[in-house]
Amino acid sequence: MSGPVTIAQVLVSTEPGGGPQHVLDVAAGLRVRGWRPIVAGPPGGAMVARFRESGIETFAARTDRLGPLALLRLVRLIRGQGVRLVHSHGKGAGLHARLAAHVTGVPAVHTLHGIHYERYRGPARAGYLALERRLSRWTRVIVNVSRAQEAEGLALGLFTRGQSRVILNGVDVARLTGRALERWDARLALKLEQSAAVIGTAARFDEVKRLDLLLRALAALPSATLVLIGDGPEAGALRAQAVRLGVAPRVRFAGAIVDAARLFRAFDVFAAPSRKEGLPLAVIEAMALGLPVVASDIAAHREVLGPSAPLVEGSEGMLAKRLAELLVDEALRGRLGAENRTRARSELDARAMVTALEGLYGELLGL
Repeated sequence: MSGPVTIAQVLVSTEPGGGPQHVLDVAAGLRVRGWRPIVAGPPGGAMVARFRESGIETFAARTDRLGPLALLRLVRLIRGQGVRLVHSHGKGAGLHARLAAHVTGVPAVHTLHGIHYERYRGPARAGYLALERRLSRWTRVIVNVSRAQEAEGLALGLFTRGQSRVILNGVDVARLTGRALERWDARLALKLEQSAAVIGTAARFDEVKRLDLLLRALAALPSATLVLIGDGPEAGALRAQAVRLGVAPRVRFAGAIVDAARLFRAFDVFAAPSRKEGLPLAVIEAMALGLPVVASDIAAHREVLGPSAPLVEGSEGMLAKRLAELLVDEALRGRLGAENRTRARSELDARAMVTALEGLYGELLGL
């Protein structure tokens, strides 16, 4: 490349979470390699400062709201900053960014971070799937974050096989381990007893994450403490449920935290009971830090965790049983954590992800 090539990374949210953290790792990796990433998304989110601290340019666009203003803002960005390619993440971002790319004639790439159509009912579901199929016609490449997701998208007709690229999510292992607090300090930051048996997770408080199942499992684990890092539409319901179950004194609602993974060493076990995932970033972060993970038996978890992982089907009873086994067996926690660390560092490091995206961008731009 004779000079920095400008790529717009368009987000639907700039609040702490897996999507914005993923884009931070992508943009930071691209910047180091000589590209010029500009991250566009809603203003005011806590992650905006993190992007800027990392030397990444940001651009305000209300991609979280349907309407013409976000489209006009993105068109202005593309034309004003010489953007050569637009890469979108999330539904609202995918709509506005792909329309803007179509209007301006630049290539569009869209990453599907999970295909969550089940929450829609009747005509709304049909409308969402029809819109995704239409938008795919204006998309040069659809990036799928797991092989399981690619298979699902192909079955739904959301893209063609020739459009799809599977690029597994990865984490910046070196940055993550460098910033992570040690167990004592992480527990101090979360106001946890140093001797407590701690289960933890970080997720958007959405029904697909099934955090309610985790609260019900906690009721069967009277000596355990649960840490929930995150926020979202289910926050009020989860707090009320904790009170009803009588476990509220043992639940730490930590709120949304930028770089939440720096606190993961406070946990004895990381729990991921989601109903569905694309490829879960928080799980990969926990793996990279050497934590054992108890996860729901879904395709994405099987793909990322490997054959020896303690995956759970069914009720809170099965989840509680798996968690109890790990909480009382330090040797088992150590073995599974070591396996997770090796797998994350060898197969799920952000460098491989950025290399694959860099190759994709170069191919589309003829570089």
